[in-house]
Amino acid sequence: MNYKNYQKINNKKKRLKILIIIHGFPPYYMAGSEVYAWNKCRELAKKHNVIIFTRIEDEYQKPYEITETIEDGLTIIRVNKPGRVYTFRSKYIDFKMADVFREKLKEISPDIVHIDHLSHLTIQIIKIIKKNGIPIIFTLHDFWMLCIRGQLIQDDYSLCSGPSFEKCINCNMKYFTSELQAKLEIKRWLTSFSKINNQIDLFIAPSRFLRNTYINYGIPEDKIIYMDYGFDKQIINGVKKQPNGKIRFGFLGRIIPVKGLAQLIEAFNNVDHSKSELNIYGKMPSSSIYLKNRCKNNAIHFMGGYHYKEISKILSNIDILVVPSIWYENSPLVIHEAFLAKIPVITSNLGGMAELVSHKKNGLLFEPGNVEDLIEKMNIFIENAELIDIYSQKTYVRSIQEDVKEIEELYYKLLKREEVRFVVH
Repeated sequence: MNYKNYQKINNKKKRLKILIIIHGFPPYYMAGSEVYAWNKCRELAKKHNVIIFTRIEDEYQKPYEITETIEDGLTIIRVNKPGRVYTFRSKYIDFKMADVFREKLKEISPDIVHIDHLSHLTIQIIKIIKKNGIPIIFTLHDFWMLCIRGQLIQDDYSLCSGPSFEKCINCNMKYFTSELQAKLEIKRWLTSFSKINNQIDLFIAPSRFLRNTYINYGIPEDKIIYMDYGFDKQIINGVKKQPNGKIRFGFLGRIIPVKGLAQLIEAFNNVDHSKSELNIYGKMPSSSIYLKNRCKNNAIHFMGGYHYKEISKILSNIDILVVPSIWYENSPLVIHEAFLAKIPVITSNLGGMAELVSHKKNGLLFEPGNVEDLIEKMNIFIENAELIDIYSQKTYVRSIQEDVKEIEELYYKLLKREEVRFVVH
């Protein structure tokens, strides 16, 4: 690797200028990848100069207008992209965004670039960075670098085993007016992502499942390491259980179909509501009326959206976290947060979720999408409340300080052109 900044790096670990790229950033976006990036950036900023390049969707601002602010010691560059153009190519190519980024990269001149997500931005960003001789680390939060939907799940919510020319055409045909157009665009996309993935210097996968999936589809083993997320443990210190006489099941996250909420509500409709309740935390979409229509009792409570800083208060009102996702979740932040708060977890026996929960040790696993199995697992806690304490044993969760220390070492190794070895925790 012939990096322009190689001469700057010596045995003394200098203060770096780090450019972080992500498709959304707090407080405007608060999903798992955005919250993790926020914590990572704040910790990195204690020793380094951190700049974030991201996007917003402000209908009251001109398209591609740039806003620069300093928040929590971080320089944040937000590019406005209010209208989502729902064409297939627009999902990964945006020439105007590329032009904006090209100029900003010249101004910033970072030592290293760390990408967290490129959805709603443009994959051209990678080519621009490489032309400037800057090393790139990419933390994978989902399957977007393999699957344009990011979740390896089809229209009928069945799991996809992985991308292929034929499957991707069938899955995305709605974007095209003819089969010929579909074939040309899918071929262009598959070729583009293959080239882009080859230009990344190092991938970080927060779950072994995610790592293995990318390896199976062409990423060399020595180019993608496993490293689970780190967490700001101080924010969980305020958890104080507030029992109300019922066993409180909780759901935290995005209110979208692949999160398995419909299955969770159906399951909860069939347990004893005199002994339990279900509290659902998440910003309610316009389609929430359909979820509420599924509720057959008054023990299901929709608590609305929340800020990550409120997580301790929310976890204080939950005895058991339920993560019923029907897609291959990577390494859900909410499961780690539950463990930090000593809360057992019921989750789907699928993907990265199954890596985190040890059955009958810190929670229970159930067959993905199987409502009867989920009912059975919920009833185990309802009928044996003592298991809440038994399964609340301390589970190891990495701190954001440990995480960032290892990430820093990866930065320096790349800048000094050292071999980066596979990391296992």
